[in-house]
Amino acid sequence: MSKRLTASALNKLDTKLNTQKVIHILANQFEVKINTFFRESQIQNIVTTYLSLLQDLKSQTEIDDLLIQGTIGLLNTLTLREFTDLPIPKSNSIVDLIKVSKTLLDTGIMKETFEAFDQEQMSKIEDKIKSVNSEVGKIVGELSIASTMKS
Repeated sequence: MSKRLTASALNKLDTKLNTQKVIHILANQFEVKINTFFRESQIQNIVTTYLSLLQDLKSQTEIDDLLIQGTIGLLNTLTLREFTDLPIPKSNSIVDLIKVSKTLLDTGIMKETFEAFDQEQMSKIEDKIKSVNSEVGKIVGELSIASTMKS
């Protein structure tokens, strides 16, 4: 027999979703807390933020190829911002996020952290991205055309 869902039971279920583990990166120089469970609401936040950043970029008048290329790493950086305690700015400044993306990539932090995530959890993000992929492709294509026309 099923029991009635109460606010207390709902809070207990929610708490179980907040599990983290500590990993060590860059030859054990630093520790990073990473989530072991990716909430659907967090995944939606990543995707909507990414689409919003692309839309904002589309409305800018000064777009160049380097800025467009920088958007490739944004999705990974937003994922790290959402599921780790890495010092990634909470603001959605595309220039700041691209700068952090490059640093995380160039230092190897992005690779090491992503390797520590559970692949089943990562596939949740991949599935969500696939579901909005046509919208992302359309925006990036429009950005490329706009950049070419302004050159």
